[in-house]
Amino acid sequence: MKKTFLCLALFATAATMAQDNSRNDIKAEMNTNVPTHKRDSTKLWDKGGSLSLNIAQTSLSNWSGGGTDAFSANAFVNLFANFLKGKDTWNNNLNLQYGYLKTSGLSGRKSADLIDFVSLYGHSISKKLDASALFRLRTQGFNGYTYGTDNLGNETKTLNSAFFSPAYITLAPGLTYKPFKNFNLFVSPIAARALVVANKQLSNQGAYGIDSGKTVKFEFGFLLNAGYTANITKTITYAGNLELYSDYLDHPQNIYMFMTNTFAAKLTKAIAVTWNFNLAYDDHYRPVVGKGPKIQTQSILGVGLLYNL
Repeated sequence: MKKTFLCLALFATAATMAQDNSRNDIKAEMNTNVPTHKRDSTKLWDKGGSLSLNIAQTSLSNWSGGGTDAFSANAFVNLFANFLKGKDTWNNNLNLQYGYLKTSGLSGRKSADLIDFVSLYGHSISKKLDASALFRLRTQGFNGYTYGTDNLGNETKTLNSAFFSPAYITLAPGLTYKPFKNFNLFVSPIAARALVVANKQLSNQGAYGIDSGKTVKFEFGFLLNAGYTANITKTITYAGNLELYSDYLDHPQNIYMFMTNTFAAKLTKAIAVTWNFNLAYDDHYRPVVGKGPKIQTQSILGVGLLYNL
C-alpha cells in the first residue's frame, strides 16, 4: 500500500504543478505525447503524434578519468486518433518505446521496450461525467533478460520476458470523470483482464503468476486509470498515466500498478530534452528467485530529435 500511495502522490504533484497552466493554448510544435493544441471543430477526427530519437556514444583511449566505451539509443513513438461527435468521444493512443545499450565487455541489451495501446469510448451524461468503455493492450516487442555472472565471472542471462509474455489485455465498462481540462479518471468495478504468457519456456515456469503450462489467465476485478497532460511552461510539457488493478479472484489486496511519466523540454523546434520515468509493481513478478516482489523503476533521460506528426 505504501508503494501505491507513493505513486498517487507523484501523480498528484505533477498535476498540481501544471494545472494552472494546462488551460493555456500552446502552439502545436510544443506538444508531446498527448495533444493539447486547439482542435479543428469542423473535423470529427483529430489525429497526430510525435517521434523522439536520441543517440549517445562514448569512446575512450588512455583516458585518465577512467570509464568504458558505450553506445545507447532510445526511440519513442506516440500516435493518437480522437473522435468527437455530439456527446460521443472515442480516444485512441499508441505508445511505443525501445532502447538499446552496448558497453565495452558486455553484450548489447535493450534498456526500454513497450507497446501500449489504449482505446476509450465515452458518452457524455453530464458536463464532467461520461459512461465509458476502455480497452487496453500492453506488452513488449522483444526478448528481455536478467543478467548476471557465473562462478568464473562470465556473463549469464536468463529469459524473463518476450513478445506477448507477458501481455495484459483489459476490457472494462465504467465511468470517466473529467473535473478539469486534460485530466480524466476512469473507474470500473467490473473490469475483465487476460494475462497472456505466450512464450512456452516462461509459461512452463509459471511466470507472472500463470499456471504452469498455461498461456492465459483470466482476471476479474477493480480498475482505476488516470491520465493527465499539461504545459507546465511554454517549453516544458508533461504527460502521465496511472493504472491500478485489483483482481477479486486472486489476492485482491495485492494491487497491480503501472505508471508512466514523460517530461519534455523544447530547446529548439526540433531538439528537446526528454525524461521518461516509469513505475510498476506486480506481486507475481519476482526479479530474484526466492525473494519477494519489488517496485520496478525505469528512468530514461536524453537529448535528441523531437518531431511532431
